[in-house]
Amino acid sequence: MKLSGDWRGYKKVVGAGDLNGDGIGDLLAQDGANTLYRYYGKGNGTFGARAKLFANWGGSYNAIVGVGDITGDGKADLVERDAAGNVYRNPGDGRGSFGARVKIASGWKAYKGIF
Repeated sequence: MKLSGDWRGYKKVVGAGDLNGDGIGDLLAQDGANTLYRYYGKGNGTFGARAKLFANWGGSYNAIVGVGDITGDGKADLVERDAAGNVYRNPGDGRGSFGARVKIASGWKAYKGIF
């Protein structure tokens, strides 16, 4: 089943877990201009229209992972690694977006990716 039209403009597409608490998985997509978009899952294997979350977001990130709830607040979080090997967490707000990043590790440059 085709989910949507042309996704070539995105440099990263990430399964982010349930961002709005409806029990359905959602997607994040980052385009070449480093704009981050959210797509809510519909529960039938497709996704709704995109919503812009942030402009000029994560240009230095070489890995982005939807990690579920790692803060224990019941909201899906996001983890990113930059080219220098620093790892950050953006806490989910439970309404489809994220709070400010928090540095949680460094020295991860040697790893090919984070999963």
